[in-house]
Amino acid sequence: MIDNDFGLEFQRQNQPLVRQQTKDFSQLAKISDGSTIGDLSGQDFSNQDLSGQDLSGSNFNNADLSGADLSEANISLANLCGANLSLAYMRGTNLINANLCEAELISTELLSAELCSADLKGANLSGANLRGASLSCANLSHANLSHTELSSADLSGANLKKAYLRGADFRYANLISANLSYAYLSVSNLKAACLISANLSGAYLRAADFKNADLRGANLMDANLNGADLRGTNLKSTNFRRTKVKQALFGKNLGLSEKIKFDLIERGAIF
Repeated sequence: MIDNDFGLEFQRQNQPLVRQQTKDFSQLAKISDGSTIGDLSGQDFSNQDLSGQDLSGSNFNNADLSGADLSEANISLANLCGANLSLAYMRGTNLINANLCEAELISTELLSAELCSADLKGANLSGANLRGASLSCANLSHANLSHTELSSADLSGANLKKAYLRGADFRYANLISANLSYAYLSVSNLKAACLISANLSGAYLRAADFKNADLRGANLMDANLNGADLRGTNLKSTNFRRTKVKQALFGKNLGLSEKIKFDLIERGAIF
């Protein structure tokens, strides 16, 4: 009976607030004793203005936040697993250590967002704008980032294993020590990207643009670089073991020995 009364009181206080935009988001999850619950799973906050709000640690599991304004909001440590954030405006949003696995972020605005150590495994970020975003040590394995804007983003130490990155823009991005093994990067733009010690083993890089990128110490073993452009790249200590390089363009490469150059030519590379 006590539990039923508690549930009715919680619903009575929260439901009217959920239906409207609110300037004090914390009131959405308060009960009569003043403590904060933070379980907002499954709720509909689509198109609401939640900019600048402190939502840290909240549970938005499977919630609908599509089209919402979450710019400059603090959503660190929040559970957004399975949430719909497509077309949301999240410029400068703090998502550090947030759980966004399987979340929908299609065409979401995430310019300069903070996503360090966030879990985005299996998330759909196709067409999203992550220019200048911080994604160091984030988990993006199996995520869909096709045609995503990631120029000047920090992805150092990020896990992008088996991610789908067709047509993604990584110009000037920091991918130092990133794991891109078995990722799909066909026709992606990696001009001037920093890929020092990155793991690209088994990656599909057909027709990718690496012009002037830094691939020192990168692992390209078993990768497919057919038709890729590597002119001007730094290839010191790069691992080309069993790499497919048919019709790949090379030239003015630092760190490339004559022996390795000859071997690449034998495999169909163009210098």
